Amino acid sequence: MAQAEGENVELVYRAAVGDFREAVRVSARASAAGRWGQGLLLFSAGAGLFVTVVALALGVPPDARAFVMPGAAVGALVLLPRLQARLLHRRAAALGLHRAVLDPWGVTVAHDHGTERPARWSQVSRYAETPHTFVLLSGAHAPRLTVLPKRGLATPADADRLRAVLAREGLTRL
Repeated sequence: MAQAEGENVELVYRAAVGDFREAVRVSARASAAGRWGQGLLLFSAGAGLFVTVVALALGVPPDARAFVMPGAAVGALVLLPRLQARLLHRRAAALGLHRAVLDPWGVTVAHDHGTERPARWSQVSRYAETPHTFVLLSGAHAPRLTVLPKRGLATPADADRLRAVLAREGLTRL
């Protein structure tokens, strides 16, 4: 459910692991550290495959590490984001029902265990819209993210209002 009062946009939701999967993907693409880490894992997988192919072409049995390196790298590319999303979800789900309000100050999130102010507009520089969420990002190297699930909005029109608030605050859309 969402309510709109003046310039405020409100979302009411419970945390879902899928929201955090989308947010972790966005965060990895948006940060230099995330892109560097993914690139390093891809390089490692490619290097392992190259060593294996060269060894096989030369008729030499490849070292076992040459088989493990690509598998571990691909496993890390697939599993680490999922594990990170599950950890973030577990923490958020333990807080119960969330009520996020976007107002002229920034974002305030109230939940069953208190109230947080995860982001002032001056701290948030970018955002991404995924099929099911809006993800607010602050910080360049290891972005802090605020996940706003679209299912928390009362009507589809509230998504347009939320986009308008983000544009008004000068956030860059990724």
